[in-house]
Amino acid sequence: MKWYRLTLIFLLGILFNGMPCHAVSASKNRPDSLILQRMFNYRRNYTIGGISGHTSYIYVKRNFHIWKRNFTLWVIPSMYSVAGGDRSHVTESYNKVRFNDFNDYDSRCLVSFSTIRHNRHTMPITTEYLMPNLYDTCLYPDHILSPFNRHNRHYYRYRIRRDDTDTAILTFKPRFLKNTQLISGEATVDKQTGRIIEVKFDGEYDMMRFHTEVTMGVGETRSLLPNRCKTHLVFKFMGNSVYFNNEAVYDCNAEVPDSLDDDFNLARMDSIRPIPLNNEEQIIRDQWAANHQPDTTEVADTTATDSHHFSFVKNVLQDAIGDNLISSIRFENERGRVKMSPILDPQYISYSSTHGFAYKIKLGANYNIDSRRSLEFQPWCGYNFKYKKFYFTLPFYYNYNPQRNGQVMIVYGNGNRITNGSIIDEIRSEQGDTVDIDSKELDYFDDNYLTISNNIKLNKVFELATGFTYHRRIPYEPEQMWHYGKPQTYNSFAPMLTLKITPWRKGPIFSVDYERGIKGILGADSDYERWEFDGSLKHAMEPQRRLNAKVGGGFYTRKKTNYFVDYIHFRDNKLPGGWDDDWSGDFQLLDSRWYNESKYYARAHLSYESPFLVASWIPLLGRIFERERFYLSALSIDRTRPYSEYGYGFSTRFVSIGLFTSFLGSEFQGFDCKFTFELFRRW
Repeated sequence: MKWYRLTLIFLLGILFNGMPCHAVSASKNRPDSLILQRMFNYRRNYTIGGISGHTSYIYVKRNFHIWKRNFTLWVIPSMYSVAGGDRSHVTESYNKVRFNDFNDYDSRCLVSFSTIRHNRHTMPITTEYLMPNLYDTCLYPDHILSPFNRHNRHYYRYRIRRDDTDTAILTFKPRFLKNTQLISGEATVDKQTGRIIEVKFDGEYDMMRFHTEVTMGVGETRSLLPNRCKTHLVFKFMGNSVYFNNEAVYDCNAEVPDSLDDDFNLARMDSIRPIPLNNEEQIIRDQWAANHQPDTTEVADTTATDSHHFSFVKNVLQDAIGDNLISSIRFENERGRVKMSPILDPQYISYSSTHGFAYKIKLGANYNIDSRRSLEFQPWCGYNFKYKKFYFTLPFYYNYNPQRNGQVMIVYGNGNRITNGSIIDEIRSEQGDTVDIDSKELDYFDDNYLTISNNIKLNKVFELATGFTYHRRIPYEPEQMWHYGKPQTYNSFAPMLTLKITPWRKGPIFSVDYERGIKGILGADSDYERWEFDGSLKHAMEPQRRLNAKVGGGFYTRKKTNYFVDYIHFRDNKLPGGWDDDWSGDFQLLDSRWYNESKYYARAHLSYESPFLVASWIPLLGRIFERERFYLSALSIDRTRPYSEYGYGFSTRFVSIGLFTSFLGSEFQGFDCKFTFELFRRW
């Protein structure tokens, strides 16, 4: 067989299976293979009702010891409160959890205890490892491919050890190279049904190594959830070493009144604790009780105790300011919540050779007026160091009909820094070619805009938004514009209409946008009519693969001037997002002038994502790669040849990197490297 045919078969295997397809180690007719098939089919055959509506009291105990620490521990999210002081701590919580689905549940903490000052939560991400979803594609939300799911069988090598009992021991390990998305271990499986009784496994993800032991429940619903889970984790980062021992007990017998809401009460926790503390935990608990309350039967209040020893550095600089620099700021009650990304968050630092360094902060707030109506405010702001410009977008939403997605939206922002070469051409035609304007930034404008619209879902397929948009464009050099006899502001006012079409529930989404500029309203001086069409698809494939596709186009049917060709779906973004924001829906190397100089455009974007593509196969180094992508983008506008971009990107626990190259026709144009930090992204 020719070499290129082998290559084609290999690439098709990557596309449709994530890696070359291999059968399980046993024949379909052998007992070993029958046990595997029964395990893969267990959830479908024996748990028809699932866990929807199931309610459980869950006790969670965590103890951790800081073996080594240095000053860098202060900048790790949620570790600020233990960066100094005691090295060993114990936290407990008694929770009421109602499951809608395995990864969709409502949890309420009824009673808690912690030796951490102010009852703070340290590395809450570690509690995620106490609820593995064994039968799903991923053990945990969006990561760690489960060896007990049929779609992942090609990534694992299985061995079955049988004896005279009704159970079999199933061992599993990565089939090829080790990777952060794969685990190894063994499980006890019922031979007749394929139900997993017990499982032990080891893995590494997001700078944490973990060993987990799970005993599953019994019964149709309970067999999908653990009965008891223990996880030992080791976290190491820049010389810091922290060891965690977490344990969860499901379906506890003690019922606690719902009126209690995160009641910090050591005495009550002692009375309902389903399993005893070990010797080390008991010593930590007793020392804390002796130091913080004279009578251990009384309710503990660490906040009150600490107030007797007020320190400006400790209580203000450390707690009120320092902790919020690297941790999310969150306030929440039954009527609403406020959440802001950390002030110093590496995740929101991005770089590309086209736009340089940028940093942004996101804020989210909502208030529930009643069961149907709510208010939302979701601003984001940021600074681009290359353009030395502060950008912001302030969206405000009034939701009045959630069943039909009824919503009034008001958005004010300045994030559309644009260019327009037509003004320079006009100045040269009026002043002559001898005028020196090349060194000036006469074609750069700040675009402040206001959009007000109302959205309503007409039926299952159609959704309609109507409103208006107002733009006020101000040149970077207003004095020079005045010198050459040009306006110092350019305004536009336009009614707008958007029709969204969703033919299938999980299919593509299409939209048609219409905008008609009207002169004279609010000083508007632009007369135009514009149409845009857009279609997008995010198709998820097992296991953890995704195909993103986006096509669209736009054109002007009426335009009195060449100034400010400003499209909705085709614009230059000066504050780029991360891996999941716009890497597969934007051009990375396109010159900013191209966005505003064509009366029409047609574009297409395609990206394919998988945990295993190219870099994951590199020996030793490949184990840290979590996701990889291929990118393809194409553009057609007037007065130039077709433009295309090709890219490859990968994501690790530390950083996401994209490498892009561009072509004008068949002529090479340039190369760009883009990255965003992923450090502590999930924390």
